[in-house]
Amino acid sequence: MDENNIDITSLLEKYENMRALGKNIYFDADEFALLADFYHSEGDVLEAELLIEQGLKMHPGSTELMTLKAKQLVLAGKYKEALGFMRHLSEDDLDLPLLKIEALLHLSRFNEAEKLTNKVLTRDLPEEDYYYFMNEVGFLLNDVDKFDRAIAYLEEGLKINANNPDVIVDLAYAYEMKGDMEKAIEYNNMLLDIDPYSFDAWVNIGKLYSMNEQYDKAIDSFDFALTIREDDLSVLKMKALSMFLNDNVEEAILIFRKCLAASPDDEALYDSLLEAYAAMEQYEEMMNLIDLKEKQVGSEGIIVRRAFVYVSKGDFEMAKSTFSQIPEAEKDSLEYYMLEGELAFYDEDFVSAEAAYIKAALISEENEEILDKLANISVAQEKYKQAADYLEKLLEISPDFPTAKSRLAFIRFEIGSKEPFDNIMQQFTDDELLELLSLIMGTDKSNFTDFTREKILTRLNEARENRILFKNIKY
Repeated sequence: MDENNIDITSLLEKYENMRALGKNIYFDADEFALLADFYHSEGDVLEAELLIEQGLKMHPGSTELMTLKAKQLVLAGKYKEALGFMRHLSEDDLDLPLLKIEALLHLSRFNEAEKLTNKVLTRDLPEEDYYYFMNEVGFLLNDVDKFDRAIAYLEEGLKINANNPDVIVDLAYAYEMKGDMEKAIEYNNMLLDIDPYSFDAWVNIGKLYSMNEQYDKAIDSFDFALTIREDDLSVLKMKALSMFLNDNVEEAILIFRKCLAASPDDEALYDSLLEAYAAMEQYEEMMNLIDLKEKQVGSEGIIVRRAFVYVSKGDFEMAKSTFSQIPEAEKDSLEYYMLEGELAFYDEDFVSAEAAYIKAALISEENEEILDKLANISVAQEKYKQAADYLEKLLEISPDFPTAKSRLAFIRFEIGSKEPFDNIMQQFTDDELLELLSLIMGTDKSNFTDFTREKILTRLNEARENRILFKNIKY
């Protein structure tokens, strides 16, 4: 029977009546399959599973029902069981090899998945089937984070149909996950060529521009999304964050406050607004916001927040007093250890400061601020090799972290080892090297404007060899 000719409404009515009356249920295989598909689409997975099991008891040779059973096992994450069930099924229908490939990929049996893919591709597939298969394999590879392979299949499919939005979305995602924001932006622009009024496309490209530090373009993209869906809270928050990162802090604060008025229980908004107020050194507003957060969402973490505001103001006595009021239950936290370290550093208790920041590092690995603090603490203790290690790790994570290269260069001067010194020097641009030389020599950089890069490096190395360290320079 052709399922297109089956009246699903009358079939459902018949099934429900038979079940209500406790009668034996008999349907053709394609009727069982159609009913199972319907219940699955309605979210009633248990009913769909029951129908497939009943159908297979009556029609054990039905490829359609066996395929549905295999899909059911894969959806449930029972990949080994699914492969065992599919072992003897024909691979003529493309859905079967695709299910096997999905199961193999999730079991990390990548070579077997690749072999099966190639086996299918050696068949003389009609273009429509080839296109479908390439895209589906690409989607499956994306699901298991095999982005390079996913891109290869999806871009092959795009050669056949350049206007498939699902393929373009997955390509943009794959490139984003690879860190290639330019290509991800390129594919999102293709989505906008297809539908210039796609809200999701404008939001996605705004996020990508922001991640790529192209904040002006990000803000424009979010503005366009907001013309399509006015006052969308998630877009407003992303626009405000892009403005903040683009140094338009005052405008960002206005939007964050608008968002907070619309969503007063959103804790992330309080944190974003606090960060913006801190950048503007608006300490009174910070305290008022902390009071509002306590009233709205509770007191957890509030005392630590207040203490950090006092630290930012330079009022360390009030910071210490507030720190002493932190409840015992909140002392095993990242914020607590960072505050403890900051206060100990202020008191020049570098051993305690180091211990506190190491505890913080155990909670938040590769945290840029913590690595920066540990480097400073190490320098204060004249542990230059240790400080250099922290700064090198910091530069690996964030190559543009403010002053990190210069501070590492200073330490390399102090240690005096040539090879590590040369390595850090290679990371400087010509202009940065010129600034460094003028700083070390204590003269205006205009005295060295005719120096080549090689000559600047030679002079810097001479300064290292002669231990010409940094008069009037403080780490």
